[in-house]
Amino acid sequence: MKAHVHHVGCGCAARLSRRGMLGLGFAGAITAAFPALAQYPNYEAMLVNCIDPRFTTSSFVYMAANGMKDHYSQFSIAGGPIGVVAPAFATWQKTFWDNLGITVQLHRINRVVALTHRDCGASFVAYGDALRTDRALETAKHTEALRALKADVDQRYPGLKVDMGIMALDGTVEVVT
Repeated sequence: MKAHVHHVGCGCAARLSRRGMLGLGFAGAITAAFPALAQYPNYEAMLVNCIDPRFTTSSFVYMAANGMKDHYSQFSIAGGPIGVVAPAFATWQKTFWDNLGITVQLHRINRVVALTHRDCGASFVAYGDALRTDRALETAKHTEALRALKADVDQRYPGLKVDMGIMALDGTVEVVT
């Protein structure tokens, strides 16, 4: 009996024992018999957040702290939820909805986590420079954008929950209801 199926120099099966080869064959047979098992697993959520590098780690920490580490997909766009709803970014919106649709289809998520953040350049483009110096106005416009996104998600995907928040520069999140 030969050591493996292929020629000596190929190396592709040399590391697999007979038991390992049987395991691969068994996995292939199960996948062929039950194709649904080979599909993507269910994930918890899709995070929609901003491209601002100051919030990359904080967004990851927030998702992990809420039990979603390695259980969410991510859609990053300038302004995050603001980029999805603000008229200034209308040409981007189809991309988000197409992405959410494929995420629902492939990953069978049950929620969208929508995070905006303080001192967001895209929010200034969308809603004006007054947001730079008026925290109450900044909060109001971010809340308005988050609620608009939630309303749109509720209309298109009634089964999805939407969690909303405004992230501060220190990574803390003010939950919006």
